[in-house]
Amino acid sequence: MTKNHNGIETILVLGRKIAAGRFAGFGEAVLACARSTKPAYICVSGAHPLSLAKADPDFAEALDGAALIAPDGMPVKWMLALKGHRGSERVAGPDLAAWLISRAEGEGLPVYFYGGLPDELVDLRRALAVTHPKLNVVGWESPPMLPVRPHFDAETAARINASGAKLIVIGLGCPRQEFWMARHSGAVNGTMVGIGAAFNFLSGRLERAPQVMQSLGLEWLYRLTQEPRRLLGRYLLHNSRFVWFALIDLISHWCKRGKN
Repeated sequence: MTKNHNGIETILVLGRKIAAGRFAGFGEAVLACARSTKPAYICVSGAHPLSLAKADPDFAEALDGAALIAPDGMPVKWMLALKGHRGSERVAGPDLAAWLISRAEGEGLPVYFYGGLPDELVDLRRALAVTHPKLNVVGWESPPMLPVRPHFDAETAARINASGAKLIVIGLGCPRQEFWMARHSGAVNGTMVGIGAAFNFLSGRLERAPQVMQSLGLEWLYRLTQEPRRLLGRYLLHNSRFVWFALIDLISHWCKRGKN
């Protein structure tokens, strides 16, 4: 377990170093990275990414290269609590994106949006023009469909750098965005944050689950009703695998504690 100056600790969950602490502390840590202009990337990981990392060493490596991994999803938050950090808060992608955008607007921090379909990006642009009219957006880019494991793209990295962006919001979905950030982090002079489907939540194309469902860890069920074809297979496989790996992780953790 390690701690940085924002009060964020890292605790191993399914073998990955997950950030534990207050939401605001995590957000401040991301902003500190962005202000430094040093290459870095942030992952927001719930059950799906953590389950996938157990089966895919390349994806695990991509997660491990992140400056911070946020605990998205209530099951990850519960794992942190069961490992002794009961005060840790969930850091969901849409919530983190909204918080960072608000702070970036106030500070004049240059922001670049990369990802999403063209029409999704158009809707996001319209929405942010209303909610955050002073946001300093230095780039909007909807790339053509990328492979799940994108190759390094020097031209895209150069465009982002030429824009002067310090905060790059990546909306490519998991695992594409994690692979993309890992393979471009050394060439992009800013902090990249992978937020998955948050573009559509910020624009209003998708609705968040009611707060009571979020607090009960049932947001996945609400999202399933919105995008059943895309999410059914993912949830059946990775939610089940997460439960299994979580049980093994907790048993190992408690056995080690019992020996100490």
